[in-house]
Amino acid sequence: MARKGVVRKIAFLEMLADSEIERLHEATLNVLWQTGVRFESEWALEFLGSNGCKVDRDTHRVHFPRDVVETCLARAPRSFVVKAPKPENDLVLGGEGIYFTHSSGMETVDLKTFEPRKATLKEYVDCVRVLDALETVDLLGAYPFFGYEGVSPAMAIPEGVALKMQYSGKHQMEGCSNDNEIFTIQMAQATGQEITGIVGYSAPLMWGREAIDGARRIVEAGFHLTTVDGCVRGGSAPVTIAGEIVVSNAAHLSMIVLTQLLRPGHRISVGHFSLPMNMSTGAPAFGQIDSSISNVIFNQVWRWYGIPFSNGSPGYVNSKVMDFQAGCEKTMAAILAALSGAGFILLHLGVSGEITAHPIQAILDEDVAGMIGRFLAGEEVSEDAIALDLIAEVGPLPGHYMDKRHTIKWWRKEQYVPKAADRLSYSQWLSGERKVAVDYARERMDALLSGEPQTLLTDAQEEDLRRILAEARAFFAKREG
Repeated sequence: MARKGVVRKIAFLEMLADSEIERLHEATLNVLWQTGVRFESEWALEFLGSNGCKVDRDTHRVHFPRDVVETCLARAPRSFVVKAPKPENDLVLGGEGIYFTHSSGMETVDLKTFEPRKATLKEYVDCVRVLDALETVDLLGAYPFFGYEGVSPAMAIPEGVALKMQYSGKHQMEGCSNDNEIFTIQMAQATGQEITGIVGYSAPLMWGREAIDGARRIVEAGFHLTTVDGCVRGGSAPVTIAGEIVVSNAAHLSMIVLTQLLRPGHRISVGHFSLPMNMSTGAPAFGQIDSSISNVIFNQVWRWYGIPFSNGSPGYVNSKVMDFQAGCEKTMAAILAALSGAGFILLHLGVSGEITAHPIQAILDEDVAGMIGRFLAGEEVSEDAIALDLIAEVGPLPGHYMDKRHTIKWWRKEQYVPKAADRLSYSQWLSGERKVAVDYARERMDALLSGEPQTLLTDAQEEDLRRILAEARAFFAKREG
């Protein structure tokens, strides 16, 4: 039985008319054929050229005919299962459920100063354990930190993959970078797991060698592949949302063509992670409302295409601390992504941009995910819910509903009870320890980590991971030497 995730019972949020979606699609096809997409791979150029695409080897541009794009788009599955180490954590992408996962940070953060610092091995393991324990984290995303103390940058992803395989029973997604997927695929096969491979597009309109090789390896291994666009509007994409959507669509569709020509029917999804440029500094601006507008439009277009898709920007905010700004930016972005139909949403963990992350933030974010889930569940309007007989029985004051079976039966379904928010009366709070949400989240983290970490792998699987990691270290040391 797969995870249900958040089940939607209300209508999708839409911003475009059907004619506007078709106009964006036609513009995307124009870019794919007239402008083309740069592929930094001799193999990809040869392969695409032999399968109906027009290739300019001098510029490395591939021009995609309409019929090739639409044929390959039709081959891609609309819904499929990705497996987790524990079967109850399997996911159905493209189904009715909306899943939440986490963002990441290059480093952890000091909770007193909020300055970034390298995570320790224990902090990395503790973070994985918290993410595995949180009910609203349905799958584990990339990292969550980029390595930990003593790990070379080249080994950050493989070492993290091994730890997640040891301490989590949830499906995990991993970046394909610097050829690390050679080893993460081996680890997945050695432990009998599936992973999702993430390949990132180099905006504007280019797939780099590492992404192409990573995609090919993931497809040949039979694992789910997801593409991520990562445009910055006004820098690596047009400043307009409509223009940015067109170049993002072109990137995703060009990789869909490559994968479906390589293996028809292969499982693929697309991820949207678009940010505006801060025109005062030139840096990406996280947590902005126009990123949510871009998500809503992108989501409507890709529901029209029928391919499973995700939104990444809700998990990354411009705030530097766990404060009102962070909560506002995450909540607004996540609920708009969910309302417009994203299949999975990055939300938990990230503290500031892509720089820092912390499990306490993930615990705070769980309440955001829980409230969104309650909203999308809608409301039952049945005879029992309307409760006419009960209303007649209680009548006006001094009647009340506190001791009624109906109240006992319904209140847990009707109310979402947050786990890290202050719910005391003001007088209780004043006379007590005056805790705030971060204090409750810290207590919950301590409770979740109260026992010793327990690996989910057998001794033989642990030995296989050690062997593969040793081979990876030797591989990257030789390359760097």
